[in-house]
Amino acid sequence: MNILAANTATPTQRAACCADNLQSLKCPSSKVKTSIFYTNDIHGQIPKMERLYSAGIQSQLAAKQTGADFFKLSSGDTFIGSDKGRNMAAAQFIDMSGYDAETLGNHEFDITASICGDLLKNSSVIILGMNSNFPNQTSELSKKVLRSAVIEKPNGEKYGLIGIQPPDMTSRIRDKEVLEGVTIDDKEQTKVELQQEVNQLRAKGINKIILLSHGGNTLEKEIAQSISGIDVILGGHSHDLIRGIKEGENLFYSPEGEPVVITQAGRDGNNFGVLNLEFNDKGQITYVQNNITETNVFSSNLIMKSVIDSILGKSPEIGRLEYVDPLPANNITEENPWADFVSDAVREELGADIVLINSANFRGSVDTGRVTIRDIQSIFPFNNKLFKVRLNEKDLVDAIRACGKTLSAENKKPGIMQVSGLTYALDAAGNLLELMFIDSQGRKNAIDINNPNPNHYFTAIYDEFLVSGGDNLDMLKRSDADIIERYTFDKDVPTVEHIKSLQQPFSVKKDGRIQIIK
Repeated sequence: MNILAANTATPTQRAACCADNLQSLKCPSSKVKTSIFYTNDIHGQIPKMERLYSAGIQSQLAAKQTGADFFKLSSGDTFIGSDKGRNMAAAQFIDMSGYDAETLGNHEFDITASICGDLLKNSSVIILGMNSNFPNQTSELSKKVLRSAVIEKPNGEKYGLIGIQPPDMTSRIRDKEVLEGVTIDDKEQTKVELQQEVNQLRAKGINKIILLSHGGNTLEKEIAQSISGIDVILGGHSHDLIRGIKEGENLFYSPEGEPVVITQAGRDGNNFGVLNLEFNDKGQITYVQNNITETNVFSSNLIMKSVIDSILGKSPEIGRLEYVDPLPANNITEENPWADFVSDAVREELGADIVLINSANFRGSVDTGRVTIRDIQSIFPFNNKLFKVRLNEKDLVDAIRACGKTLSAENKKPGIMQVSGLTYALDAAGNLLELMFIDSQGRKNAIDINNPNPNHYFTAIYDEFLVSGGDNLDMLKRSDADIIERYTFDKDVPTVEHIKSLQQPFSVKKDGRIQIIK
């Protein structure tokens, strides 16, 4: 069966469909219209939540005008970091926005399984996690998480919803202790159980099935082509921004030959999606339109903002942002303007030769205009404490080189290293071509990348994630003898102080310190 996608067919073709069965598509006399507002990987971005609340309201009104069944669904990682207040605000956002269901991502566990359960226990939102296993069946989280659910709309149409969590969960959290014994089935077992769950829904007469997946795009493509009965996969985890509908990219066919549509809306709440569908009486998709919209198009909702302020307190203004370079298309494979600004701020405020920040540590950006402390905190939701250490030249080169290999990795992780006090160049495959140290006088000094000196030391600042060898960067681990100072704060604190000291308004721009030679 072929599907008629809104963005791949002209109005004439769509009209001809019902006239002469274009593309072998049978146009039924009765059809079900469905509109899904979807988000994924918001990562605790409070300013974006205030705007997404407004976007959700507008999307629901638009669906009502067309008579479509409407859903608000999340594919996970709405939470992030260990700050309970931030995650409490995120939970309130999901609840107040009227989401029908969500699955849990890896970052929902940053705050530990038990606290996550406490935050969700009174939520009206359906929490889905078919492939999760709980050692304590009386815990709040185990009582809340369902394998699947059926939602019946006022018109009598029934939809089956299933959720899966990331099979690579243990490699995507700061330590296993936060899971408190919760395990996630591996990829193959997840697919086996997923087909069984779909079969159970179909046996109940449910023929429109939506999967909320925090498994990543690679797994989601496998599921689309190997599992029968799923119509829509709302994806997450891999931070892909999937626009429109394109066969072979986000439109596939199940083993039974039925169309399966995959979505993802990127990361950090920068975008949201609205998926408009039509189903025939067999529950098969006959029409689809996938719209991606930038969240910043919408204004912050004052009601949502007031509720968040009541949880976190009002955030004082620290400056005015006049201009900011746009974030790169892939936040972990290119120089990031906010990384340049923040790493320089840390280097200047705390005093060091160099600053290293892993690319994935940055979450989102700040809009031009009024800048508050909370805006800056939103960029660093993990609350990783900073360390000042002695770092030798060889370990520095090895770290930059290891991160550079990101460019040739399938999932582009862990990401290139963002830096201050250094410039470097990589080729398209991620091989290190050049590394320069910039001294206090602004002079560039070449580092011999082929024979780095293990006895030449820099004073470096980076966070506890890297000090512990996170992202398999064991060369950045430091012994107590090499730790000069332990700070009680993350990068947001020196960045806030730096902004306060600047002439206002200020700008945030890339300066080309990281070059990718194509």
